[in-house]
Amino acid sequence: MMNKDIASQFRELITELVSTRSVVMSDGERVMADKIMAMLSDFDVFRKHPEWLRICPVKEDALNRYSILALIKKPGVSETVLGIGHFDTVAIEDYGLLKPYANDPIELKLQLKGILGDAEVLSDLENPDYLFGRGSLDMKSGIAIWMTLLRDFNRQEAEKNLLVCFVCDEEGNSKGMIDSIPVIRQMAADYQLDILSAIDTDYTSPQFIGDDRRFLYGGTIGKILVQFLCLGKEAHAGDPYQGIDANELVSALIEEINMNPAYCDSNELDVTVPPITLSVKDDKQEYSVQTAKSASVTFNVTTISRSIAKWEEMFVEAARKASVKVTSKLTESYRTYCQKKGRDFTLLSNDVKVNVLKTDPTVRIIPLHNEDERDFSLRWVKEQVAADPSAQIIVFLSMPYYPPHTLDINNEKHHKLVRDMIKCAPGYQYMPYYPYISDLSFVSRARKDDIDAISRLIPGYKYLNRIDWSALDGMDVPMMNVGPWGKDAHKYTERVYLPSVVSVYDILSAYLCLKDSPE
Repeated sequence: MMNKDIASQFRELITELVSTRSVVMSDGERVMADKIMAMLSDFDVFRKHPEWLRICPVKEDALNRYSILALIKKPGVSETVLGIGHFDTVAIEDYGLLKPYANDPIELKLQLKGILGDAEVLSDLENPDYLFGRGSLDMKSGIAIWMTLLRDFNRQEAEKNLLVCFVCDEEGNSKGMIDSIPVIRQMAADYQLDILSAIDTDYTSPQFIGDDRRFLYGGTIGKILVQFLCLGKEAHAGDPYQGIDANELVSALIEEINMNPAYCDSNELDVTVPPITLSVKDDKQEYSVQTAKSASVTFNVTTISRSIAKWEEMFVEAARKASVKVTSKLTESYRTYCQKKGRDFTLLSNDVKVNVLKTDPTVRIIPLHNEDERDFSLRWVKEQVAADPSAQIIVFLSMPYYPPHTLDINNEKHHKLVRDMIKCAPGYQYMPYYPYISDLSFVSRARKDDIDAISRLIPGYKYLNRIDWSALDGMDVPMMNVGPWGKDAHKYTERVYLPSVVSVYDILSAYLCLKDSPE
């Protein structure tokens, strides 16, 4: 098959996949799964072997979402490559008035030309090699690669099997991947599959302006979701010195933590981005002139090596700094105010405690129907501290948790994957961590001390945890991400560079058919 032909096929397939809207936590995820299942079922190999297709339902899911496993089994072969790709996308609200065209790559290009002034985006709009649209880059182009490989790999002689997991909910809570693990293990047992490696085709992007390098990522960053519940002392807005503003406590935490490089994680291999806020809110449901009693902030924190226990220490210290900053500011503000009013200054009673959540076993809370997991954990903390009226900052974690992984070059199995992929990907550079969270976090074991820590720090963990971490002890799988290249994932100018899709297809085709040979 000539590259021009395969490029045209990819353009057509990606356009078709993008046209089906599959926003995370919507019915579209199930519609997308149905579409992929129907397309795969029409392949000759799965007409002949329908048992090689299995669905992986998301447990207790109101939307009835599911992931899909597709196997190509070669006679007498046990070594198997596990392919991973997610078909859900982020929402489309960022398209604004262009929302009707968010999933129409052809029309979207025309509409964008009329409103954009960015020179780089305008240049890419004129380039026929770029395909725009929600999910074009993240990551329906990666899904298209696996679908095409499944079709073509069946016709090729190889010493490997291919098992692909088409995953829902990656953009949310990774329930799709987590709930697929038992089915993957069962399928491996049924067909005596030895999982040699796990390959994700999630997107890759420039790391700085003008960066056109291509990467093989030998692992993935991790993530913890850090929440702070700030309880102030309510007061009339006309008498603010009698209280402590919960929103100001949140503000001080944001100033201390948000985009602060001091909270980057690092090792000899890489450095993560600093934390960023994902949510800021107070509890007032109606307008009044009472100051906020309760407010919360959530930070996305990426990890590669620092233990959860060490993060806990750092964020407790951050909370202490924030509390001191707020109370000191309040004291100095009151001192100046008293001078202006010509009255005597007296010290305010404005202490703010800092606490790490210690789960109280007497608190009996269960998730409400369809309740967001972050809201459930926050509700748990609020109920647990309801009897304590003092001003305080409570530090805790929320789901989801993603453990970091990287390949160990001193491990022969890991080294072989790097060696083989580099052989198949000339011009690509090897990097130790995929810089965005991914489902690769769930194909190998996490550190036991970190699991112990998150189980202690996540309120309601026993209700929220879906994964048997001990089961991953038997899945010490070397992993790699090699995905299509493009720009602006999670933006309305999201686009994939089609030649990179063909390049990844060629790399994986070569890897799947690569024969072992002595060094």
